[in-house]
Amino acid sequence: MGKWTRTADGWAVNLDGSDAGVVFSLPRVEVRSSSQGWRLMCFLADGTRRERAGGALGSATAAKAAAIGDAVRMLGPEHAAVAAELLEAPVR
Repeated sequence: MGKWTRTADGWAVNLDGSDAGVVFSLPRVEVRSSSQGWRLMCFLADGTRRERAGGALGSATAAKAAAIGDAVRMLGPEHAAVAAELLEAPVR
């Protein structure tokens, strides 16, 4: 299971377990801070990206949980299971 890594404008996790701070690997989930609030992104295994406004979710923890929830719905079964594990793990 991957873990959240701080990026220049938010947080990222590679679902293959690699370090998101060192390598960009698919599938990947990111939350980015913007002037309009959080942007939630899921980079799918085929290289496509799904993105939505997270708005004022309040905290990075809430944004991460929302992004993982989105990823669980978008990913294939094997990657969705890894993402679901992140929902059960303490989010920091």
